[in-house]
Amino acid sequence: MPPLRKNVSLAAYTTLRVGGVADYVVEVKTVEELRAALQFAEQTATPPVVLGSGSNVLIDDAGYRGLVILNQMTGITPVSETDDEVVWRVAAGTLLDDLIRESVTQGLWGLENLSGIPGTVGATPIQNVGAYGVEVSDVIVRIHAMHLITQEEKVFTNQDCAFSYRDSFLKTRAGRDLVITAVDFSFSKIARPKLAYKDLAELAAQPTSQPAIRDHVIRIRSQKFPDWTDVGTAGSFFKNPVLSKAQFWSLQLKYADLPGHDTHSGQVKVPLGWILDHVCKLRGYCEGNVCLYEKQALVLVRNGDATADEIKKFAKKISEIVFEKTKIKIETEVCYL
Repeated sequence: MPPLRKNVSLAAYTTLRVGGVADYVVEVKTVEELRAALQFAEQTATPPVVLGSGSNVLIDDAGYRGLVILNQMTGITPVSETDDEVVWRVAAGTLLDDLIRESVTQGLWGLENLSGIPGTVGATPIQNVGAYGVEVSDVIVRIHAMHLITQEEKVFTNQDCAFSYRDSFLKTRAGRDLVITAVDFSFSKIARPKLAYKDLAELAAQPTSQPAIRDHVIRIRSQKFPDWTDVGTAGSFFKNPVLSKAQFWSLQLKYADLPGHDTHSGQVKVPLGWILDHVCKLRGYCEGNVCLYEKQALVLVRNGDATADEIKKFAKKISEIVFEKTKIKIETEVCYL
């Protein structure tokens, strides 16, 4: 069993830098250590929860009455290779951007559009993390997980995960009983740049290298998002709403410039940042020590000593303003713990 710490503040383990005290915290670096931690939780009737880098979570001011397991399992292991693709098994505690940096160094295509996103590999399937026209589900082959209660090890295929926009089976009641230990990714050896997204369109006019795409994406993100090492933030706090075509056309009658992107399901995904900025006039809006970022309204930032409760109330108010203006019910991308 790895060393167990008692009564630990969780604020340092999230990028929003808020959160109360956990009864217990333990760091695990192997599957065996994870199993030992879960056995301790079972034997002491202590509810377990797993954190990666805490980049997409808001922890309550009251903290967590149970065991917080910090997943620090790292490493990349080749699984298979053909003339066209390589499959890597990546431990769940590996930083996503470290994985992307390595894949770009090796000339392997698939995740370069997600460059610069904070967080660990194990969190990416849960939320089906995506940006600039790419989602992790595009390259995930399977995930490896352990049941929090039974410690049974399970493997789920891409299809098993039921991926959709910022969603997956792993966010269901049954999925929340699992902790991801590793993810298998399939990378293409063949150059397959995805440059249809507006911010990447300028790259499509000329032959573009993979490092150039990565550098371009990181530069765009630096212009739109605050540096999470300096500012308390979880990046995009809300999901972009997905509307029926009828809803979208109705809004376009009122807001002619409203952009939208057709989805595979026949609906339309609308950039919430545009609505918050152009319809609600909320870019840079603050209440106390909580604000919508001055360069990107979709991003919530915490200044000073704002609490989790203040952040929740601020997010609720933003949701109410959006509904009042557009009748759209928005959802948080950030998970509440």
